Amino acid sequence: MSQLYSYSQYLQNTFGAKTYKIVVASGLTCPTRDGSIAKAGCAFCDVRGSSSFFGKQGRGKSVADQIQKRIPEVRERFGAQKFLAYFQSYTNTYSDIDYLRTIYEAALTHPEVAGLCIGTRPDCIPDPVIDLLEELAERRYVSLELGVQSFEDPTLLWLERGHDGQSSIDALNRLKERAPHVHTCAHLMFGSPPDSRTNPRDSALLLNQLGVKGVKLHQLMILENTELARRWKEKAFHTLSLEEYAEQVLEFVEHLDPSIYLERLCAQATHVDECLAPVWSRERWHPHNVLRSTLEKNGCVQGSKIRNPSSLPA
Repeated sequence: MSQLYSYSQYLQNTFGAKTYKIVVASGLTCPTRDGSIAKAGCAFCDVRGSSSFFGKQGRGKSVADQIQKRIPEVRERFGAQKFLAYFQSYTNTYSDIDYLRTIYEAALTHPEVAGLCIGTRPDCIPDPVIDLLEELAERRYVSLELGVQSFEDPTLLWLERGHDGQSSIDALNRLKERAPHVHTCAHLMFGSPPDSRTNPRDSALLLNQLGVKGVKLHQLMILENTELARRWKEKAFHTLSLEEYAEQVLEFVEHLDPSIYLERLCAQATHVDECLAPVWSRERWHPHNVLRSTLEKNGCVQGSKIRNPSSLPA
């Protein structure tokens, strides 16, 4: 049997009840879309921000109303007892402090919201934003989901991220130092052609040193209306088979400190008809089952290949 520290266990440990995210639109954009870095987004990112699409409709609309509308659906579907306001699409720290404080406080004011989850980029969290997050986290739960994607510069350049690997290392170190109460979750993407052979292992060992609470894994996907789709149609490049991806996940998990939770092992394309490759990304349960089977078959124990790992949380 594999031994992993799951996100559901982490939430149970943190909140003592079944807890789910409520997606909320911030109304913000991204420096790779507003012209600061680029205008077309990262090479893998579609117009929806590679996630549930709420676009810019959040600005000018009530955050509380968005939360109130979605809580009954999530409660009924999942039996959730507590809720986290999840600012997901695009870059949700990419604004002035006054606006950020307004939307974060509006979510925290809702009586059924137990905390915040905020998605952003490593180059969009200046010190004043980190200080605001720490201020909030000293009294309420705050999770910052940082889109690292890769620590390897050739991959980041190929993905047209607009920052290098050191930017993520610096951002995580600043978060660790200036915002010790913020729960940081790093997003990593496996399967880009420039990835080094040791990328999964190296990424895990680096994250072990950077103070993250969690990790969210996903495979490279070729989605319609992206730069990667244009390149792929011009000349198809290799994307990971499910078996190849499972081997990379196994290598990553066995080198990841067991005190770090795993929120997700792979992703499903939100719009399956727009996913060009790998085709297994269109499915929900089969990839999950193959990944679990691979980990079980190999007797995967999180952190088993590192020296002096932290003990697995109870």
